Order: sequence, then C-alpha cells, then structure tokens
Amino acid sequence: MSRALFHVALYVSLLLCALGLLWRMSAWYRLRIGPDVQAVTLVHRLHALLRGLAAALLSPRVLHVLGALFLDVLLQRRLYRSDKSRWLAHLLMFLGFTALLLMHALAAIVTVKLFPGYEATRNPYLFLRNLFGAMTLVGLALFLFGLRRRRSRHAPKRRPRDSAFVVLLGFVLATGFLLEANKIVSPQAFYRMAKEFNGSADATELKPLRAFWASGFGVAFDDLSEPTTPELMRQGRAMHEADCETCHASAASAFVSYPLSRLLAPLARVLDAASLPTWLLYLHVFACFIGLATLPFTRFFHALTAPINLLVNGVAPASAFSSAGRAARRALALDTCVRCGLCDAHCAVAPLARHLDNRYLLPSHKLLATSALARGRLLRLGRLTDDAEDEALRAAEGAFLCTDCGRCTNVCPVGLDLEDLWQAGRGDLATAGLPAPAQWVQARPALAWAESLQSDPWPRSFFDPDALNAPLSADRSSFSRCVQCQTCTNVCPVVAHSTEAAYGVDLTPQKVMNLLRLGLRDLTLGSRMVRDCATCYQCQEHCPQGIRVADIMVELRALAVQRLGSVRGRRILS
Repeated sequence: MSRALFHVALYVSLLLCALGLLWRMSAWYRLRIGPDVQAVTLVHRLHALLRGLAAALLSPRVLHVLGALFLDVLLQRRLYRSDKSRWLAHLLMFLGFTALLLMHALAAIVTVKLFPGYEATRNPYLFLRNLFGAMTLVGLALFLFGLRRRRSRHAPKRRPRDSAFVVLLGFVLATGFLLEANKIVSPQAFYRMAKEFNGSADATELKPLRAFWASGFGVAFDDLSEPTTPELMRQGRAMHEADCETCHASAASAFVSYPLSRLLAPLARVLDAASLPTWLLYLHVFACFIGLATLPFTRFFHALTAPINLLVNGVAPASAFSSAGRAARRALALDTCVRCGLCDAHCAVAPLARHLDNRYLLPSHKLLATSALARGRLLRLGRLTDDAEDEALRAAEGAFLCTDCGRCTNVCPVGLDLEDLWQAGRGDLATAGLPAPAQWVQARPALAWAESLQSDPWPRSFFDPDALNAPLSADRSSFSRCVQCQTCTNVCPVVAHSTEAAYGVDLTPQKVMNLLRLGLRDLTLGSRMVRDCATCYQCQEHCPQGIRVADIMVELRALAVQRLGSVRGRRILS
C-alpha cells in the first residue's frame, strides 16, 4: 500500500472521528434535562468538570476511582451481577479488541516500546494475535446470539448504522485472518521476504530454503515436485537459521490463520496472480479507517462513554453532585445507555406496559423519550400533529406511572442513575404541559367511582379470561386462596409510609384481595392503593399462599384507566 495513501486515509478518518467526538461530547454541556438545571451555564459545567477532576486525583476518592476502573470498567462487575452470559460476551469482545488495538494496530507506538525486539511473526505475538482475534469473534457471536434470543417486541428498534458497524467489525476480523492465512501460503510473500533478508529471489538458489519453508511453514510452492532429501532439508534449516529464524516462528502457532491457510493452499498461485493479498490489505485497512471515522455516530460510542460514566460514579455519590454536575451527568447518560434491555427485564411496571400497550413505561423507551424531549424532538411547539401529540401523551404516561422502585438503576451495567433521569424528565414534561396521566382517577374516592359504575355494567370482555392479557382479577382461582393474614399489608412500603391524616391508602393489599373474593371489583379500581402500588413485589414474594398480589394490582391499575374512563364524565349517583 502506498505510504502517502495510507497516511491520507488515516488522517482523514482521525479528523472525522475527532469532529464526531467533539460534537457528541458537546451535548454533555448543551442539553438541559430537568427544571433544576435550566439555569446552569456552560461555565458552570466546566467548573464542575474541573472540580470533579481535582476530587478524583487529589482526594481520598482516588481509591474509589481506581477501584471503579479495575472492577467496573475492566472486569465489568456490574454486568456480571446482572447477566453472566452477556458479561462473558462483552468481556471477550472488550479484552480481545483492546488487546488487538494496542498490540497490533498500534504496535509501532505501544508494543515496540514495551517489548524490545518485537516481531509480528514471532511467538508469543503470532499466537496472541490469533488468540485476541478469536476472543473478539467468539464474543461477537455470543453477543449477537444473546441479542436475538432476548429480543422482545417492545425493545427499541435498531438503527441501520448500528447493525452496519457490527458487520464492519466482523469484516475487519475476517479480512485480518484471511490476510494472515494468505501470507502463510503465498509464494509471492516468501520471495519478497527472501529478497529483503537473504538478498536473493532466485528460485534455484533458494531451493533448500523453499523446501524447508514448504515443510515447516506451509508455503504452497507448486514447482517443488521432487521429493526433498535430508541433505536439502539440512541446508534449508541452515539458511533459515541464518536469515529468518530471528523474525519468524512456526506458522502452526497461528491456530486460526494456519488451518485457514490449508484451505487456501491449492489456490495459492491463483490468488497471488489475482493480487488477493493486496486487495485484502486494502479492504482490511480501509475497513478499520471507516470504523474509526464512524464510531462517534453509532451506538458503539458507548464504548467510550460507559467507562467515563463508571469512573464518574467513583468520584462521588450521586447525592453529592452540584446542579451543574447533575446537568452534565444526565446528558452523559443519554450517550452511555447500551440498550441492553436489562432494565426492561427487571422493571416493576413492565406488566403494566403490556396491559396498556405502552412501550414508554419501559426504562429503555423512557430514556429515548427523555432524550427526544431534551433535544426538542418530542414536542415541537406549533407543529405538533395528532400522531405526535398522542406519542407525547404516551411518553408522559410512561414517565409518570413509573414507581421509582430503583430496579433499573440497580441492574444497569454502566451505572446510570436512571431514577434521577426519570424525576428530571417528569419535571420537563410537566413544564411542557404534559402532567401525570389519569390524575382524574384520584379526584374521586373509590366508593364514588363504584357508584358511578353501577349504571355501567362490566363489558363481557372484562369477564372473559381469553379476552384479557393475564386476566388475574377475572379469575377467582388467582385470589380465592387469600386467608386475610395481612402479611402483604405488613410488608407493603406504601402502607408503611402513608398516614391517614395526610395522604394514606384507603385499601390495604389484603382488603383489595378480599373485595375481589367478594366479587366487588368495582370498589378496587379507584382506590389509592391500586394507584400508589410501588410494584416492589414484597407482598407477592412474602405471600404464604403464593397469590400474585403485585401482578393483580398492576392489572387493576390498567383496567381502572380503561373502565373508569367510560364513566369519567358521569355524575355520581346520590
């Protein structure tokens, strides 16, 4: 490859990457999420950044930062706790690709300085290059398999450029192995090496060395038809020890490339004639440059932002951040999310998303809505179509029905403070004129709603188990075992933190179950207990009869919006 072309392509890709990084990082200092940070200026954020760096380097918190670097960034401890199969896939990709980048791509800058006498074709470097490439490929395969297996219908849509980046990464690895395999069998590569180190490319003069390399290194010479003699092999070994041994190890140690080279061996002469090594080199190098240039514009930008966020968590607890620090931290979170779906899988109101058919109740979609709102895409004043307005209202419903149970924050593998994001996002939604949905349910007591429903019988579908998704409240067998032991009430945090004098619950969990047993489901729909349930599943986990108390509460909350909406404007019966 032309050195001038290589440098031009390298500098162009580095420039595009640097511009992309600056643009993406500038959002951390431009976006404002939450009413409490609207007055924060760029100067405030830069000052908070400098204070954070000083706290990380010049205070006892430096040990916490180092611990976060080793345990959370390098070993990915948080992901290991949440999902061990994903942890293995990500660890293989992270360690394999990072090692390839440092040892191979940046060999002239890193490896040569650390290991004097480094040669790419010697061991252990030849073996390690194959090992790291294989680790990355295996990790990528495990990641794609797990992504497809765990994909849900409510998962955020993948952007084409994100999928293209995955394909590009696989292409870089594949062309790298093919290029190395072709070099192993290529007579052309052998003669070029012999000319450089032996001073001759004459086939007759190099016959002993050719015989030795064909036997020990796998070069596919098609003109070595005569059987090799021991004397010829001794001569070849002597030439190898004099000119080649200091730079080349047995190709068999390349445990991925060498078997691949055996498949290419019958075509070695044809491939050399077609200049395949040159084409492979161009494809491999330019694919690397394209990946470098496009990295900031894909989801894989999180490979840079996730370590930053984890280190920020080590600087100080979330409660210690100033308003300027919170502003930057929230904006950083929008770029850090890896869309892994672990938060969705552990979300306490995920069943409610299914009942209401609203994906914005799931944390991954709430984060997308928060990002769209901060960037002005969710609400465009004066240009809000009916579809856009409906989408905004659904986003508000998802934000306000969150119970702030903290599960999403606890399982997030990159340490996002999602609770803080939801609270800030709700403030922005309220400021934009999108208050909490279904507040009209709490405007009347449960008894008043029940009286309104007397003249509006339940539709047949509400009693048809096949017509409802998880029809627990319509199936007596799901709650008939309740013995009114009050265990669910005793462990309920909503009951524990409520007072009748201020804003207390009107029905405790065991009372809700009892009303269902008595066939008085109307009385449960407008109750504060159903609306305020934190979906923490303490009641369900402690129930001695195995009753799905929390799941029933979630279903009743969804049914309340549908059922009470039909009589919302009806006057209460006297």
